[in-house]
Amino acid sequence: LGGSEIGTFSDRMRDAVRGCCFNSEGSEIRRQQGIGNGLGVIPNELAADDAKSEYFTRLDHLRLGLVGNLANFTLMNLSGEQVQGRDILYGNDPTAYALDPADTINYVSKHDNQTLWDNNQYRNAFELSREERVRMHNQSLSFVLLAQGIPFIHMGSELLRSKSFLRDSYDYADWFNRVDFSMQDNFYHIGLPPAEKDQVNWPLIRNIIQKNQGKDQVGSKEIKFSYGIFKEFLAIRAGMPHFRLSTSDQILEKVQFHNTGEKQQKGLIVMSITGENENVLVIFNFSNKSQFFSFKNSNNYHLHPVQITGIDKVVKQSFASSHGFTVPGLTTAVFVTD
Repeated sequence: LGGSEIGTFSDRMRDAVRGCCFNSEGSEIRRQQGIGNGLGVIPNELAADDAKSEYFTRLDHLRLGLVGNLANFTLMNLSGEQVQGRDILYGNDPTAYALDPADTINYVSKHDNQTLWDNNQYRNAFELSREERVRMHNQSLSFVLLAQGIPFIHMGSELLRSKSFLRDSYDYADWFNRVDFSMQDNFYHIGLPPAEKDQVNWPLIRNIIQKNQGKDQVGSKEIKFSYGIFKEFLAIRAGMPHFRLSTSDQILEKVQFHNTGEKQQKGLIVMSITGENENVLVIFNFSNKSQFFSFKNSNNYHLHPVQITGIDKVVKQSFASSHGFTVPGLTTAVFVTD
């Protein structure tokens, strides 16, 4: 379907952010972290022994997702080699297969498998605070909303929606499928999911609930905050054509990744997009520590006005200096030129 503009759901971006794999069960779910829930930077107690190599592989999958999964997009890999998206493997298949940005539907949560919130609680390190968990959730959605291609948002994701860990709820009623648009409850931990599809996961769920010690429980304050952040990313996407490039040639010409190759800083994806009147630089800091990234002519940039005037006090601590950018942990900061 490459070049047909018939969009296919990209399991590449999904797995890079959520963690592998689609049909994992029991402790294997927790073992396989993704970029959006701690892979390589905030490991949980079961993190895979091969997490280091997996981390760099998933990073490249995610970078390709951010450019619409274009097969002919060129990246510098960990060895310092320039390779195309079709040459980076996803299992035994090419990672990138699209020839047009409309070939790809980007998502991190939809009706099948756990909601984004539940998936993250399966994989988050126990020590993460409630605030950090919400920030990780928001950041996972930012990957989708700031990517080329077609964004797909599972209903209620912006409200931290939970289905109480239920894996597949298409034939279940409102107890697990309801969404509270009054933003009072996300319906997390309202009972174990039915045995038919999730009994094998019950011991893991019980262990997670116990060891998280309430840090996975959210209320109206956190839900409203998440909703506000979601709307801000929507406004940034809608207000800037940089995030809605309509041809592969535009993406190949205008989008570039920094912080690649063998000396890349852990916990950062840095993406620049050139425009006719202004340039954009996005820093995804998915570590839980503030990071500085050196960048030439960084003093020409400032934080996006939507984030300057927004509700997130943490992202407002992001700034550009004459030598580079500083971005707090678990933060997606969008910088634009003056």
